[in-house]
Order: sequence, then C-alpha cells, then structure tokens
Amino acid sequence: MKLARPGAPDSNRPNALGRTAMTLSIATGCYAIAMSVFGTTTSLFLADAVGAGPGLIGLYFTGCAVAAVGISLAAGWLSDRLTDRRVALAVTAMAGVAGAVSFITIRDYAVVFATGAVLISLNDAYISQLFAYIKDFADSTGRELTSFSSGVRSIFSAGWVIGPPAGLFLLAHLGFGLMYTSTACLLVITAVLGRWFLPALTPPPAGAKIDNQRHRLGLLQIMAKVPRRTWLLLGAVIAVNVADQIYIINVALYVTKDLHLSATLVGLMAGACAALEIPLMIVVGRVADRLGKLRLVSGAVVLAIVFFCLLPAAGSATALIALQVPNAIWTAVVTSLPMVVVQREVPGGSGTASALYSATFPVAQLLAGAVTGVVAAQAGYRNVFWICAGLCTLAVALLLTRMTLRGTPATSDEQAHAPAEKP
Repeated sequence: MKLARPGAPDSNRPNALGRTAMTLSIATGCYAIAMSVFGTTTSLFLADAVGAGPGLIGLYFTGCAVAAVGISLAAGWLSDRLTDRRVALAVTAMAGVAGAVSFITIRDYAVVFATGAVLISLNDAYISQLFAYIKDFADSTGRELTSFSSGVRSIFSAGWVIGPPAGLFLLAHLGFGLMYTSTACLLVITAVLGRWFLPALTPPPAGAKIDNQRHRLGLLQIMAKVPRRTWLLLGAVIAVNVADQIYIINVALYVTKDLHLSATLVGLMAGACAALEIPLMIVVGRVADRLGKLRLVSGAVVLAIVFFCLLPAAGSATALIALQVPNAIWTAVVTSLPMVVVQREVPGGSGTASALYSATFPVAQLLAGAVTGVVAAQAGYRNVFWICAGLCTLAVALLLTRMTLRGTPATSDEQAHAPAEKP
C-alpha cells in the first residue's frame, strides 16, 4: 500500500489516512506498553534474577543511558539514508524483541549489560524513528504536523498508564520469563505494523535536491549546522527533563520518608498525572499553531517552576493529588511541542532531527541521578524540589535568550508571533 505524491487524487483519501492513523496508534500503544514494562521491571530483574547489587544496577542504567545517546544519533543519521523509513521502524522494534529474549534466557550480568546497552538502546531509537515517520507522513500528505504528532504522543502516554500495572501483574503471577515473552510479542506486532502496514512514503519532488545534499553530510557535519537557537531550545529541554527525572526519582522518597504517607499515594499521583496528560496533549496539538508553540512552551516551563515551588509546602495527600493538574499541563506541553520545532530546524533529515531531540532524555537521566543523590544526601528530599525549580528557571532563561537571537532563521511559529525578530 503506497500513498501517492502530494497532489495526486488519492493522497488524502479519508480511508487511507484513517488506516494509517489506526496503524500508528496500535503500533505506538504496543511499543509504549512494552517499554513501560522494561522501564518498571528491569531493576527487579537485575536484582532478583541476575543477582546484581545496587552498584551494578546503577552501572547498568548509566551504561544504557550513555549507549542510548550514541546509538540513537547513529540510527537517526542512517535512517535518513534509507529509501524506506519503515525498515528502520522494523529493525529498532526487533532489537527490543532480541533484548527481551536475552532477558528470558541469560542470567550472567556482563552479558545482560552488553545486550541491554546495545539492543535495548537500539530499541529506544524506535520512538525517534516513529516521530520521524510521522513528520514524513505529514509532509507527504499535507497534514498538520503538530496536532498529528501530539495525538500519537498521547497514545504513548496511555501505554504508560496501562503497561506498569499489567507488567507487574504478569511478573507476580507468571515470573520474568513469561512477562518478557509477552513484551517480545508486543514488539513483534510493533515491527510488523511498522514495516508492512504503514504506507511507503514518496518525498515531495521539490525537496529531492535538498534531501540529496543533506544525505551526503556526515553526522558531525550535521551537528555543526544545527542553528544556535535550536541548541538553546535543546538546552532548555534538557534542563526541564533533568528536573522531571529528579522529581520521578525523589517524589516516592519524599512522600514515604518525609511525609510518612503510603507508597500507594505515589502510584495514584503518577496515574492521575498520566491520565490528565492524554486529553491535554490532544488539545495542545490543536491550539499550538494558533497560540504559538514557543509561547506555550515558555508558559509551561513557568508553570513547572510554580509546581516545583509548591511541592515542598504540600503536606497532605489531597494537596499532592491536586498538584498533578499543573504537573500534567506543563508536562503535556513540554513533551510534545519542542520536538516539532526541532524537526523543522535541524538539517539532515527528520530521522536525525528526531534522534537529536530524543537524545536529550538519556542525557537528562544521567544528570538527574547524580544531582538527586548529592542534593538529597546534603539537604534532604524536600529541598531537592528547589533544585528542580532552579533548573526550570534556567530553561526559561535559555528560551528568552533564544528569542533575542538575531541573524538566524526563525521558525514559522516565531515569525508569526514575534514580528520584531528577523526571519
């Protein structure tokens, strides 16, 4: 099944678009559930099945985060040289299948470390390839990218609502083997849908010459051509993601150790936030181009500052649950809109751009682990949230600096909403 070039009579047929949207939704949901199972059970697998201690568990996640940055960027660069991005979707998904199989069969720490660092990190690159395909699809069919991308992102969030409890249920009743077998099956479905059920895309003829020139660029050359304004945006995203990762690491300890409340409350907070994010992402996608993507991102980061400043004062379950409303709002904006801007500004193809954006997450995980341990040990769990507020303040400063740049190409969003800035 192929979509014709833009302008062909069948390029925007409702049935074809509907099938593609459905396929993307199912593939995204299967992948999100699988990755949420990996994310919430790997530490238990290393401790209980492999027999690794806390130091080796920490080393595993550090190694995987480092590997993920390089593998994601390399996979993005290579994918832009493929004639069919669906191959990259299938390969990255099948890497996750191989990783799950290794978790089923291997109990040696060194081998698990090596396979996890390579296979699971390559599987992590699937999400950047998925959003690269979404951009290519939007460009080929004339669809509006922001709302389409936000809709898929909301499905990814829904998968993280379903996956952790389902994975832990399977673990408790069936063990690691059958749990990871189920995960592998989901990733096989993801690979099959990505390779054979999504339409092949034909790039617009007008961009062919530009694309060929970009494809001859090496990865380092592409990095050198990334605009300064984009690096500032990526820096802001990293700062906010570090704050978010610190919150994820610290909040359970704050609730149980400082406030002496039940650990169940932490699960309720996470579930409430994720459930609110889903409709919010859809709404954000629909209004972003009208209100201005960078304006919304800046406002969301300011809201994040307020959220982190209020957390140390929240001493009850009611207050903590209520704070998930602003938490969900800023998260819905920051996790969906910056990627669209980066995709439009980074040269070298949508795969490289999406991979560069996705690389901010493992970088943030590395920084968050180091910062949380040091600050919590010296100042206590409550005061860690002030560091989060400071990081978000840094993100606002970077975004404001971006707005003051002159002589660099502005996005269409900034051209529309910041007339004083040179195009």
